[in-house]
Amino acid sequence: MATPLAEIVRHKLDAGTLPLDTPKNLWKGIGSGKACSACEAVIVSADVEFEPQYNDGRGVVRFHVGCHGIWEVERRRRRNVL
Repeated sequence: MATPLAEIVRHKLDAGTLPLDTPKNLWKGIGSGKACSACEAVIVSADVEFEPQYNDGRGVVRFHVGCHGIWEVERRRRRNVL
């Protein structure tokens, strides 16, 4: 059985591989053909790609639209709990 995406995102937030803080900007555009930071599947040109930007030298984070939504919910939930 596949692991639910929300569980994967929570694990990546715990591990620090997905950011918890609010980005300085959010870029949206056509898929770049690179892997989603949440589900790790390729974001194809037919997809919308979300790229939170932090301007502090950290690595690029990119998401499918649905993966971005789950990341937003999980990080906001986490920030409200902590």
